Amino acid sequence: MDTFNHLLDIVVQSPHRQMALATIIDVTGSAYRKEGATMLIFEDGSKVGMLSAGCLEEDVAERAKKVIDSGEAYTIKYDTSAEDDFSWGRGAGCNGVITILIEPVKGTLLSNLIKAKKFLDRKKTVTRVIQLSRDFEILDDFFVMEDELAKGSEWNLDEPRLSNFVTGFGYHNKADAPFLATVLHPYRIIDAPILKTGLYYDNKTDTHYFIHRLSPRPRLIVFGAGEDARPVVSLAARTGFNVTVADWRPALCTEEFFPEAARLVTGSSEQIWRKISLTREDFALVMTHQFQKDQTLIEGILQNGPLTYLGVLGPADRTARLLKGARKPEWLRSPAGFSIGAQGPEEIAVSIVAEMIAMLREKETGR
Repeated sequence: MDTFNHLLDIVVQSPHRQMALATIIDVTGSAYRKEGATMLIFEDGSKVGMLSAGCLEEDVAERAKKVIDSGEAYTIKYDTSAEDDFSWGRGAGCNGVITILIEPVKGTLLSNLIKAKKFLDRKKTVTRVIQLSRDFEILDDFFVMEDELAKGSEWNLDEPRLSNFVTGFGYHNKADAPFLATVLHPYRIIDAPILKTGLYYDNKTDTHYFIHRLSPRPRLIVFGAGEDARPVVSLAARTGFNVTVADWRPALCTEEFFPEAARLVTGSSEQIWRKISLTREDFALVMTHQFQKDQTLIEGILQNGPLTYLGVLGPADRTARLLKGARKPEWLRSPAGFSIGAQGPEEIAVSIVAEMIAMLREKETGR
């Protein structure tokens, strides 16, 4: 797993190590990873994360060492579309131009990354905005947290600084800054569309803005601790989900069987609902394989919904009976998982986690 949340875990655990953060800020054409993909590089050359299929990492690591030594950020473009034998990515299936920003993780950036983890752990979305010159030198850099611009004081982004940021780049006020207003819309500055992670050009200031949306780990609650739940929990955790397993059988719902679960909850359905509260951001799977328990759990989920995703194992007609005539919500998938002809627990786990990832990406891109 190389999600940004995982990298933040490492940053917080190793604040005194010298390291650099490499981030893909722009992709033209096709590439193995997209904008927002990140990699940590330490002073000894060790790496966490991937930016390509393996063709760029060693060169990025060498450049990162220089960034660590100099303390200055650096931007580089890799053209993987050329056909000569010396080109980046030849034979790796790449056919694009990738722009990567490499920054030393120290001082203000280190402090902001640690704060970002704190907010993400509280299930708050954080956005990083980097203003870059035409030559991709960093002009300004700030973080803001979902729905709480007042918290900007923790990011040194209080109202005076925000006003200075806006007027300092050719705008009279926030209302006259449509691009920045769009960037800051989630923070209730002004009504405008929300931008996704990527590089944007503002012709008013002749500068680029890299917008990096940082989302908390999606939470998956697996109701049922049977043997077939184990590969689902393991794969989901390794692909970035924060997994809770809930079951009425303490002998099955154990760390021995679910070492990668973040939380284990045992008890009756009533006890479980006192320990777990659902949000519309959550993913859930019902897989107890006991009709009455599945039915009780689904009733509770529907009362506490909607969710991003609810997967129910078993055929569609069984789920219809579980719903007792109630309308099936759009976010309920039954049978859970993509139809790939899966056989056995491991293959079924792949189909389920793939479906959840597809739902997550659909939500992130707004499609």
